Amino acid sequence: MTVNISTALADELRKQSEQDAAVTPIDAVLDVGRAQNLTGDQCFRLLARLWTLKRMMYYVYGGWAQGINLNEYPPAVAYLFGKQIYDESTQEMQLCDEILRRRWARTQKQLFAHPYAHFGTATRTGAYIFCLRALANYPQNIRIAALNLGPKVIELAWTERFAKLFPDEAVHALFQSQLAETRSHVLMGRLQVERFVQKEVDVELARRLCVETRRDYLFFLEEAARFVLGMEEEKAGEVIVSGDID
Repeated sequence: MTVNISTALADELRKQSEQDAAVTPIDAVLDVGRAQNLTGDQCFRLLARLWTLKRMMYYVYGGWAQGINLNEYPPAVAYLFGKQIYDESTQEMQLCDEILRRRWARTQKQLFAHPYAHFGTATRTGAYIFCLRALANYPQNIRIAALNLGPKVIELAWTERFAKLFPDEAVHALFQSQLAETRSHVLMGRLQVERFVQKEVDVELARRLCVETRRDYLFFLEEAARFVLGMEEEKAGEVIVSGDID
């Protein structure tokens, strides 16, 4: 039986992302936590950096929404995209609520102003957000292929490990609650690639852009891990994306 080009592409992108997800830089934070050496301040740093990324996804998805042509895709595409936006918003609020519950910040306004939650453009976080924002120049099928079968696969993998092994009960439960949504985004990516990435030019674009988004997401995870653990930031020109970030 011949596998069509779209199904083969979906399998290829997911498998490549799963290889990158086997060990990620953020796993270094989990290792410290499992050794009971993660402080409350470091836990605050972790949730604040994740919250910062999630809230910046509004900026990304806002640009993408302007480019969905309902005459090109069925209404289900817009519906699934709307669900993904809703899921990201829910996760963003969960992270914020946990920070406020622990009184690491007293109000959301204070959290926005806190240096741990600062968004810098000349950072790995900024590079990843701008990488995703630039996908607004491509059709929705290419965007979803690049994100949902790239970084989302990596996000699902490390979130599963944190949900299973993170020692703090409340944080463990927070990650556990996000698994179903993140898993649905990966499945959504596969569905849309199989149905809407059929032209050879789209296949090649999806491959290239998925590589770029995975790379920049791994850079974000490394930057976040270094920040949480109080490690020196990488020097200019240094590129490290392995799980061992010493």
